[in-house]
Amino acid sequence: MDLRQLRYFLVVAQERSITAAAARLHLTQPPLSAQLARLEHDLGVTLLVRHRRGVDLTAAGRDLVEHARHLLADVDTAAESVRRIGQGRSGRLALMFEATTAWSVLPPLVRRFHAARPDVELYFREDRTDAVAEHVRAGRADLGVVHLPPAGTTSTVGSGLDVKVVRREPLVAVLPRDRADAFGDPVDLTALSGETYFGTVRSEWGGIAAHLLGACRLSGFEPALQEVELVQTAVALVGAGLGVSVLPAAVERICGPDAVTRPLAQHFPLVETGLLRRRTETPDPLVQLFLRLASEVQEET
Repeated sequence: MDLRQLRYFLVVAQERSITAAAARLHLTQPPLSAQLARLEHDLGVTLLVRHRRGVDLTAAGRDLVEHARHLLADVDTAAESVRRIGQGRSGRLALMFEATTAWSVLPPLVRRFHAARPDVELYFREDRTDAVAEHVRAGRADLGVVHLPPAGTTSTVGSGLDVKVVRREPLVAVLPRDRADAFGDPVDLTALSGETYFGTVRSEWGGIAAHLLGACRLSGFEPALQEVELVQTAVALVGAGLGVSVLPAAVERICGPDAVTRPLAQHFPLVETGLLRRRTETPDPLVQLFLRLASEVQEET
């Protein structure tokens, strides 16, 4: 018994005539009769009673009609689901991201992707830069969104990953609002050499901490750095008057009433945000679409 035989049988059951069913199926009568006979032989029962006016269903035939309808409907549903996933119209996309991208790059990318593919389930998880890269490399995530190492450094994202830059932004000083005017505008970073700096935990190959350290070292000093898990925590501590920080310009969106950003007087490498994907794997349609939409967002910004 195969699906083709079941489809033929259902048409015959609907038409109550092998001749009419053959015409509907664009077949001649002999091959259709042969398929029906083979189906009955495989099942070991009589499904149709033939007579001059057409055919009638036996009790076994009527039972098979019900099962065949459900079975073929499930097959059609499965086939459509597979086609939709294969064509990138539905499915699941796992997206890892560094928390500091959540208020800058991530929202416009996700908003545009969801508008284009509302039936795709998006799975999100945030983690440190190194962990994001490892999840993508190991296949536990389709894409990763991270801040890349400063230009000119020897750090790389590691083997097995391709990177697409989707945003570039300058570094800014993050200062307590009640002390900001004392440092000028723009801020000469050397004037902050004696301050405590709050930054995120240093990663193996990049992240925001590498940019903070690089800017301070290019200015001729080693910062007194206190590491915290989240940029939000660093900004809150700056706002409490306990120190300063150097972060990407998008941090302005989370400064609140107690902290403020100021441009830097010195020129430092721009902070690049990149999309990571596995190099050895041909992107599936959803990944390809996300990358294409990311290019459009980058052009607009």
